[in-house]
Amino acid sequence: MKIDVLMGGPGREAAVSRTSGAAVVAALVERGHDVLAIDLPDRLEPARLRPGAVVFNVIHGTYGEDGTLQGELDALGKSYVGSDAAVSRRCMNKQATKDLLSAAGIRVPWGVAVDLAVPFRPSDLKLPHHAGLVLKPRDDGSSVGLKIVANPSFVLPAVEELLREVGPRPYLIEERLPGPEYTVAVVALGDPADGDPAPVALPPLRILPGGGVFDYAAKYQRDDTIEEVVPDPDLAARLAALGVAAYRAAGCRDLARTDVMATADGDLAVLEINTLPGMTGRSLTPLAARAAGIPFPVLCERLAARAWTRQEAHR
Repeated sequence: MKIDVLMGGPGREAAVSRTSGAAVVAALVERGHDVLAIDLPDRLEPARLRPGAVVFNVIHGTYGEDGTLQGELDALGKSYVGSDAAVSRRCMNKQATKDLLSAAGIRVPWGVAVDLAVPFRPSDLKLPHHAGLVLKPRDDGSSVGLKIVANPSFVLPAVEELLREVGPRPYLIEERLPGPEYTVAVVALGDPADGDPAPVALPPLRILPGGGVFDYAAKYQRDDTIEEVVPDPDLAARLAALGVAAYRAAGCRDLARTDVMATADGDLAVLEINTLPGMTGRSLTPLAARAAGIPFPVLCERLAARAWTRQEAHR
């Protein structure tokens, strides 16, 4: 296959994207494919894409994961790995994702949307006191700008800090669930000759961050986070079914990773759906694939094959 791998981009996750991109390039080269690494300092210049190549996009977060790049690739007639522009845009909006999942009967945390640019009083939001609160951007990934507060009295100081760090933007304030936290990678790899394959959950993982919060540092900078296959087969089956249900409800394609948290009453709630999960050596989706007996180079090859099959069918 002829594959152009996009990495970098204008968002806050450019460094992580480049690490993912380098890993994907090395994996596809190992499998014998014709691969070009394209590092974007900002947005895509169409002339950098090769005729006849499919695109393996690993630009996480802003631009690469929010439907913008997908729309540009659609306009160019390029086939690419991952969900289409509409699904990418919807899943990047955490509130829109929660609304969609809730309508499909999938439990999500209680939460309320706020605009940091508009002054508000926490008392007006009727925030719950019992289990702490989580503040996170409505449209971003990898726990960028994530804040944990003990109760509503700490919300305004946290907002002031966020305004200094990330500026005025839409945010979500959610109940903090007790956990533990889990993640379920879902892939639709299949044999290209068999048509559109059904989504299958890879082994669900349990996440135990050393600092108690699975934030950006826990994901990419510290070494005290434990990520392990869920040992309880019944719980693993529940998580797998939930991951596939979320994938289907959102209309995802090729791959997605659903983050899940245990609730105080023993249930499970979906936090968000990542349509472009990380592909670094520390990332969760490659770890889950290895647990399923799928080496990373094979995972990348089979994902690229989905885009290649769509390109050939279009021709």
